[in-house]
Amino acid sequence: MSQVRTADFPVTWENPADAALTWRPDKMHSPDVVTPLGFDLYIGPFIGGFGMMKATYHNYYVFYARTAPPPDPAATSAPDLGAVKEGGRRWREVVLPEVLEYDRHYRGTDFDSMSAEELGDELDGLAKVRRRCGQLHTMATFPWWVGMEHLLETYRELTGGDDLGAVRLVQGHGNKSVEAGEALWRLSRLAAGIPAARKALESKVSAADATVGLEGQPEARTFVEAWTAFLDEFGWRSGMFEFAAPTWFEEPEVPWSQVRAYMEMTEYDPRAEQERLAAERKEAITQTLAGLAPEKRTRMAEAIDAATSVVSILEDHNYYIDQRVGALPRRLVLAAGRRLVSMGQLAEAADVFYLRHQELRSELLGQSSAAAGNAETCKAGMKEWASAPLPDYIGAEPEEAEEGPDRFWGGGRLRSERPGELKGHAASAGVARGPARVLGSLDEAGRLRPGDVLVTRATMPPWTPLFAVASAVVTETGGVLSHSAVTAREYGLPAVLSVENATRLIGDGQLVEVNGSEGLVRILK
Repeated sequence: MSQVRTADFPVTWENPADAALTWRPDKMHSPDVVTPLGFDLYIGPFIGGFGMMKATYHNYYVFYARTAPPPDPAATSAPDLGAVKEGGRRWREVVLPEVLEYDRHYRGTDFDSMSAEELGDELDGLAKVRRRCGQLHTMATFPWWVGMEHLLETYRELTGGDDLGAVRLVQGHGNKSVEAGEALWRLSRLAAGIPAARKALESKVSAADATVGLEGQPEARTFVEAWTAFLDEFGWRSGMFEFAAPTWFEEPEVPWSQVRAYMEMTEYDPRAEQERLAAERKEAITQTLAGLAPEKRTRMAEAIDAATSVVSILEDHNYYIDQRVGALPRRLVLAAGRRLVSMGQLAEAADVFYLRHQELRSELLGQSSAAAGNAETCKAGMKEWASAPLPDYIGAEPEEAEEGPDRFWGGGRLRSERPGELKGHAASAGVARGPARVLGSLDEAGRLRPGDVLVTRATMPPWTPLFAVASAVVTETGGVLSHSAVTAREYGLPAVLSVENATRLIGDGQLVEVNGSEGLVRILK
């Protein structure tokens, strides 16, 4: 276990007891520096609502510590499958309706018309909503985790097969991530048949300017309306968990570039791909059950049935809870920022994200006038720490038992002894070759061309449209049940995850071969 020296990453504990816990950075969701308000009103209370973890904020990075023991392995080896199915029902009938209430509030409220006191109260309320969303997150995802882990363990026990064989039994059921990609594909088909829309997409004009230009052309009205509807439904998201990052709705360059890429892919049809995955699933289930004795066949069928009832929750909860209800409150925060600009306290509304929650509240109520200076100090600090080496942990040294791989987070520090070969977790079966496209963030999505191998630190559900363009995926984080893996399988895309230092060891443009069945990446030249 490597560890940056304390002198290189100084930590001051507000609560001395926290120094006795092991705190790890989240390199999958928040690999970069995070704004103060992003921690106070986005990540911090959200993680606090999980009930098993808490978050801390040091040198502009977020670290997590477990506050409850990991789930008992027996929870997945012999779970109450009725409770798993009940969890699926609870997600649809209890959790989601509550989440949609928050969605409507933050999407429809006119925050600019509020008084300073009302804005302050709304900001306080947002912290409570985020904590509640953390609770809802656990209510949604725990049954998913139990159902999927039980499926994988049962399949291994009864058939002797591996995890990739098990997940084939629940592929092709679709989810909100797949829906977003299909919606972009439909936009590309629509644009291809409208000369003005096609020309706008092929030009170098920004998405915003191109849309304005199309609004004045009657022939493009259908496309503009469909594009606007897409942004309202799927646009309240950004690449990673950073509250300050503009969403697609606000800056739609990422989805615009993907519509352009989809236009080039004349043979691609996501509906046919989903039909193929469903047919493969049915055949895999038939073959798996046919090879088992009656008692084992019943156990396997029950495991498949339970997992099927929750399989889409991983991506769907992220769409509704983590993305939409996470990003929509930007409307509230930016309204507060505009209020401070009108009061002469900030130069730009977006500078509000560089304040702490209580600082912002004090500024709104006229109890402080240090916002501009504090924001500039924060910007300078974030710039300095952004290039600093990030420790693998702070606080207490991890116990040896914590170092193994995890099906969601990945890890395990896998390595190959062969030159030019990298090893990771086999996350989505298949083999593909192509030029590597190393992306530092989703903002670089326009660089990905059809057939490229997507290489990045981590992907989240908003990266999904890129999976239809890429020939394979390689990331530095994630296991077989991670967002990256689930999405890759729904696109029939080979994927190798948790490849240590992949973005440094693979050069942009290098020809690589990705073997998602074996977890190997070969650098060919």
